[in-house]
Amino acid sequence: MKKIMLLVASLVAGSLFMVGCQSSEEPMSQSQSASQPQEMMKTVTGTITYRERIALPDNAQVMVLLQDVSRMDTAAIVITKQQFMTNGHQVPLAFELAYDESVIQPKHTYAVSARIEVGGKLRFITDTQYLVITDEKNTTHADVRLIGVPQQ
Repeated sequence: MKKIMLLVASLVAGSLFMVGCQSSEEPMSQSQSASQPQEMMKTVTGTITYRERIALPDNAQVMVLLQDVSRMDTAAIVITKQQFMTNGHQVPLAFELAYDESVIQPKHTYAVSARIEVGGKLRFITDTQYLVITDEKNTTHADVRLIGVPQQ
């Protein structure tokens, strides 16, 4: 009886070992693995402008966000962002947001927003959603207009 139990236990252990060694994924060649990340990356491009006739100082910092804005009662999920100093450049300011296409869900809504800070204080911000990616009209480009924030 002990021999039968020992035989059954060793068969179960061997089966579990063999299942653990199996791989469900096909091995990828080096060229596939090297090119896959590039194929999955997409970009949203655009420009940032504002109506006011105010020159930005050299130390103005721009932040552009690509966000999942599908859920109404929660904060938007940041997919990617770009930050840069203006260094004397004036509007329109170009941006390029690279994102991983695999995180995009076709039924979700995605938007670009932007803000400009000067000396750590908010100076300009978006007040409108600029829909991209899953929007039929603007899938890869957004011209974003900011509004001025009153300074005290």
